[in-house]
Amino acid sequence: MKKISIYSFLVASVLFTTGCSEKNVDMTVDNTPKQVVDNSESALNTIPDTTINEITDGSFSMAGEADNGVYYIINGKKVLIENVYFGFNKYDLTSSMKDVVMSNANKLSAVNPTSTIKVTGNTDEWGTDEYNYALGLKRAKVVKDVLVNNGVAANVSLVTLGESNPTCTSKTTACWQKNRRVEHALSK
Repeated sequence: MKKISIYSFLVASVLFTTGCSEKNVDMTVDNTPKQVVDNSESALNTIPDTTINEITDGSFSMAGEADNGVYYIINGKKVLIENVYFGFNKYDLTSSMKDVVMSNANKLSAVNPTSTIKVTGNTDEWGTDEYNYALGLKRAKVVKDVLVNNGVAANVSLVTLGESNPTCTSKTTACWQKNRRVEHALSK
């Protein structure tokens, strides 16, 4: 009986001290300085309306950042690709956020299929690093699935940043809610 107790203790000790042996989390962080862009509504509205119907090759460019997403020029048309927000400890889409993802899918379906859409999952500061990386990945995957199932032909890659990329650092409920999000970034 003593041998079984000793062996059990040794096995538990080994498992406790070694933890997980492998993590497949994409930790790519873009540290390049962002271009300063005039994203005021007047500057964004200077795009001629005549180009909207003339360009249909899936081309795009970044036009500026907004509080809730990023403005892109896709096929000559200015569109807002909105961030998707989640509840505390959740990775399922509410009906209002599903509408946001569907709207984004409609806009992103015009992007050239050789382009890449990086879907990045983020969390608030609550929970362990491992838990938050996994939760961020689940959030990104849910958004990717909706995009792909609704006509987005571009390559969609998943990234999780967990709690490491907050947009707000105050210790308030409203701030934590802003950090529970999925963002989209386009690249050629």
